[in-house]
Amino acid sequence: MHYFEFNIKDYRADAFQLTLIQHGAYKQLIDQYCLNESPLTLDLEVLFYDLLIRGDDEKKAIVFVLEKFFDKTEGGYVHKRCDAVIEKYKAKSNQSRNAVNTRWAKEKGKDTDVIRESYDRNTNQEPLTINKETKTKVNIPEGIDTNLWNDYLKIRKAKKAPITDTAIQALIREADKAGKSLAQAITICVENNWVGFKAEWESVKQAPSDQPKKWPGI
Repeated sequence: MHYFEFNIKDYRADAFQLTLIQHGAYKQLIDQYCLNESPLTLDLEVLFYDLLIRGDDEKKAIVFVLEKFFDKTEGGYVHKRCDAVIEKYKAKSNQSRNAVNTRWAKEKGKDTDVIRESYDRNTNQEPLTINKETKTKVNIPEGIDTNLWNDYLKIRKAKKAPITDTAIQALIREADKAGKSLAQAITICVENNWVGFKAEWESVKQAPSDQPKKWPGI
């Protein structure tokens, strides 16, 4: 087992009175216990070697912690809390394994490729989303400044209007009607926070000041 939850409150309730070196010894012993999922060896020399315990102070700390927090049995030094954590981990692993086996048993006899495609779709949505975005990506039209184009994309994104080749062709068509270039049309869209451009909007914009202006309100 390479991971386990560490309850700081419970640990401090049991071991707050330990010295720093004893805390380190206790942590090393707990890690070793859970990593191997088995009691600690009764051979202290082997235990010292496995945990890189060298100095006398370190050895005394290990012995003290073993005597205070572990139970010495014929099978080794056991720790009830660690055993409970390990049992919980094994139960969860077995439950997950059984769930997977049950699922594949139900799928037995079906097309393997279809099954795995469905499995990948249900468990990993991100790559599919990325692929979809890649397919619909529109390149920057020729003659359009990158910063201008990015500003325009931000407006369309904010208003949930994805840019498409069809939308670009519509911009080009309306810009021609208004006697403007595509860059000029996009600039007008950015300045007015519009997702699109219509030639007639320019005629409204240029109407005499004594006439009411009707804006598209997009």
